[in-house]
Amino acid sequence: MYQNNNATQDKSSHDIADIRLASEGTKRIKWAKSHMPIMSSLIERLEKDKPFKGLTIGICLHVEAKTGVWMEALTKGGATVALTGSPGSTQDETAAALVKDYGVHVFSHREETFADHIAYCKEVLSFNPDIIADNGADLHELIFTDRSFSHLQSTLQGATEETTTGANRLREDFNSDKWSTLIINDTLSKRIIENRFGVGSSVVDGIMRATNVMLHGKKVVVIGYGYCGSGTAQRLRGMGAHVTVVESNALTRLEAHMEGFYTSTLEKALPDADMVITITGRDNVLRKEHFELMRDKTIIANAGHFQREINTHELETMSSTQERIRPHVTSYQIGENQKQLFLLSDANLVNLSAGDGNPIEIMDLGLALQTLSLERIALDAKSLTKIPQPVPYDIEMMVAELSCEHWINH
Repeated sequence: MYQNNNATQDKSSHDIADIRLASEGTKRIKWAKSHMPIMSSLIERLEKDKPFKGLTIGICLHVEAKTGVWMEALTKGGATVALTGSPGSTQDETAAALVKDYGVHVFSHREETFADHIAYCKEVLSFNPDIIADNGADLHELIFTDRSFSHLQSTLQGATEETTTGANRLREDFNSDKWSTLIINDTLSKRIIENRFGVGSSVVDGIMRATNVMLHGKKVVVIGYGYCGSGTAQRLRGMGAHVTVVESNALTRLEAHMEGFYTSTLEKALPDADMVITITGRDNVLRKEHFELMRDKTIIANAGHFQREINTHELETMSSTQERIRPHVTSYQIGENQKQLFLLSDANLVNLSAGDGNPIEIMDLGLALQTLSLERIALDAKSLTKIPQPVPYDIEMMVAELSCEHWINH
């Protein structure tokens, strides 16, 4: 029952699961805000200064409680906001609260498909935003490839991009020199604090919530040893798992070895694994030939950006039966011996689909980076080079100082 209240207007106001969930979403957002002192202080200043007055900001980011606090900052700072999320990660209660309490134009629901997601990205862009905040470069891609939004190439003031996946796409796939895109994940604070400590904790939390299995003694293969992968491997080891890292980059693989992890290839590591986690940001990391190597009752999870890190189509095609056996666990029976492979959350981000995402305090830092980056674009976009680039150093240091003030010196 997805609502589209203003269908008679040129563009809809929102498309969410159920506006009646708003009161529960408000409670979630209030709880998050009570643990986000950095964002709370920014909200007070932005409400006075109104740096976003008269501007429309189009956003693609996970619609959950911490994001709700960010929406408060932007709307009280004067912005009109259109927001969409990602498949499997939306908190419908939060989406409803953002529509009802903050006037945000939200296009997202928990059960949306990837096709829905792209349609919702188009809804966001239909508001002709002055600035975009992207997550995986999906908004950027539409601006560069869809004629309906090509005019934004000349009108957009600037953008932020949350992820390494999106940064790679901007630098490798698109001619993204029309405006400055500040890459949040290029900051050391984001990589070290949010990715290593936040993602690592939330991935383990999501897997345990989804499965209720013990991690102690499990043989776990972590594919990808970037900041998110290394944090995940470290948290798994801390829970008593025996972790093997698969990494294509030789230097990063050496880093994993020096930090005490087993390193191997997929072909050698998979047959002995109890659990396999992808966290690369690349497509088709696990395919038919890899599923064939896995042993009976292997648990498979994705913690990278896109669902398509795991080729679910090939997994479905090669399986004789599929059964949802827990809310976030699907069993696939494969081969003559009918071995079972257990896929978590349909290969959506396990920490957000089966859990609540990164810890609140971690996202206090990450969303402060986003907020101050958007403010820089709104007030002084001309000072930024028109290429994908790191967040300005003074912003990163400001957020680091605020984090120390509230986390260490408080």
